[in-house]
Amino acid sequence: MDPTIPQLPVLGEQDGTAPRNLPSRVCVCTLGDSQYAVDLRHVREVFPIESITPMPGVPPIVIGMTNVRGSVVPIVDLRLLLGLPQPTLLPLFAVVLRHKEYQLAVLVDCSPEIVSVLPEQFGPAPNNSTADSDAHRFIVNGGIKIDEAYTAILEVTQVVAYLESDETIEHV
Repeated sequence: MDPTIPQLPVLGEQDGTAPRNLPSRVCVCTLGDSQYAVDLRHVREVFPIESITPMPGVPPIVIGMTNVRGSVVPIVDLRLLLGLPQPTLLPLFAVVLRHKEYQLAVLVDCSPEIVSVLPEQFGPAPNNSTADSDAHRFIVNGGIKIDEAYTAILEVTQVVAYLESDETIEHV
């Protein structure tokens, strides 16, 4: 490891004894006209979508499966949960998110960027009238002020919990 490059903690690594001015790192993804941040600890990789295998009997937000470096991963379109309009063309990229042993790929409109944020940039969830569904309130956990605009934070543990719940099939 290069000692001249500072190590930046990710969200959740800071405990009560850590200085409050240490930055955190998030992955900022674009879905339609909206941006969402994901704790970098939950991001495995970004990949261009080459093929999708449809799966019968899955919730509508699961558009299929794909092979990512030897692992079969479900591809999810969070637009349905977030109340966002559907794209006319299938997005070119997906971000593989992980929580413990669970992995899923989320469609994104462009290659995401990694952003370092300070504790004072965090705040309540942005108020998006276009995305005021129960699922949105469940999976969005606060916001981050980036370049004078608030970016919603997606809580990966809640996304996984929502996808694994029986209500997902009934309410989407």
